[in-house]
Amino acid sequence: MDIIEIFKLIWPIIILQLAFQVYALFDLFKSKKGTTKNLSAIIWTIIIILGEIAGPALYFLIGRNDK
Repeated sequence: MDIIEIFKLIWPIIILQLAFQVYALFDLFKSKKGTTKNLSAIIWTIIIILGEIAGPALYFLIGRNDK
């Protein structure tokens, strides 16, 4: 397998990961003043950005305020 074939297999996963991160950040900042259950909005932003897929998943599972 050359690099082009590998990229063809991986790019959908990369796009989904980025979309998940953008949606999590949008949801975080549209909440009332960035309020969350456990941590501050700044900490959640770092977790979402650096956590790849796990960061946004953690935010939606344990950090998001119930509306």
